Amino acid sequence: MKPAICLTDPQAMRKARLSQPRATLRQLLRQEEELRCAAEKFSASARNATSSHGPKKTVA
Repeated sequence: MKPAICLTDPQAMRKARLSQPRATLRQLLRQEEELRCAAEKFSASARNATSSHGPKKTVA
């Protein structure tokens, strides 16, 4: 992990902020789709693990 850099000069702060990499629309849409799919899988898993009478009891 990179060490933290504390900038106090307003021009240096602006330069650092504007030089950050930009995400493309395609990257953002792909990330949104991945998160949606993961949420659906988690939700389906949670629904399957819970019955109308409460959580299923598993035998170990």
